[in-house]
Amino acid sequence: MKKYFSISVATIAGFILYGCATSEVGSATKNEGLGMKIKEEKNVINLANLAKQDIPSLNDRADMATRGDSRGLIAPVMGSLVSLASNAVKKVIANNQKKYVAAYQFALTDLYFYDQLSNQGPFDPVGMQFNGFKLVRTFTNKDGANDTAMIADFVLDTLNSAEILNNSVFRLRLKELKMHYAKARVANSDQKKMNLDIEINFLTSYVNSEGVIFDNILIGKFYLLLREAPLDQKQPGHAVYYDAMKDSLLIGRSFIIPRSFGYHRDSYGEMKPSYSQGAYSIQVKVIESSKNNFVSKLLFENANLIIDATSNQIKTGLKKL
Repeated sequence: MKKYFSISVATIAGFILYGCATSEVGSATKNEGLGMKIKEEKNVINLANLAKQDIPSLNDRADMATRGDSRGLIAPVMGSLVSLASNAVKKVIANNQKKYVAAYQFALTDLYFYDQLSNQGPFDPVGMQFNGFKLVRTFTNKDGANDTAMIADFVLDTLNSAEILNNSVFRLRLKELKMHYAKARVANSDQKKMNLDIEINFLTSYVNSEGVIFDNILIGKFYLLLREAPLDQKQPGHAVYYDAMKDSLLIGRSFIIPRSFGYHRDSYGEMKPSYSQGAYSIQVKVIESSKNNFVSKLLFENANLIIDATSNQIKTGLKKL
């Protein structure tokens, strides 16, 4: 009986130790390095190539309502006929389980959204140079060499450039994501996978024509929410998983950065009113979790509710610009 008991204890202990063992693709934290690089391009949106948009007068719209119009079903403002809003239940990592959850942040400040001043207004898109950004997390591996744990490359969505001009709103796409090692602890099992939440915030500071200052205002929010992303490149379906995400549209949206009211000296040396190059910053929060039971459900509508909560404040500040 004693012999049977000792064998059982040893067996159970072995299972416990196996369950607590961590994979070599997890806990990659030694000498961690976090890098973020902005991508800028002159006149990233070619406004001259956008389709011409004729806005009918009030009389034209009245005629269209009463007797129809030779232009058929064309919308009065000639905007997009497809709405991008959608409802979805997303799993968001609950950061209340520390053992298999890790978080880190990136940030860039003192950026300019445009490459030139404007005399047209706070939302003049001419000279827009923001074209995306890249995130890189590195660490020192067991061989003492600098290794790359994660690369995430985001680009400006230019497929619907008219939305930038018409609505002063832009969106982001995922150009590429590579996830080789996790900062969070990963159980030593055959399924080396990771849940990943990336939250991207755009903030701006500006002053309107009345001299009212708005500091560090949230103007845009995006989410990339991944579940069971494979870490081991030898795993079946690894390449298929990441290839399927390329060029995907992120959840959320952002207003283009408003230009602050100010002055400039013209060619005659006279002081003239103008609008700035649009100062802004980007903050990125990343949360990893290697356990599916460490996630909870959160209902939101493409992050628009969060942005709408600040829209009134933004509009109040800009209406007198």
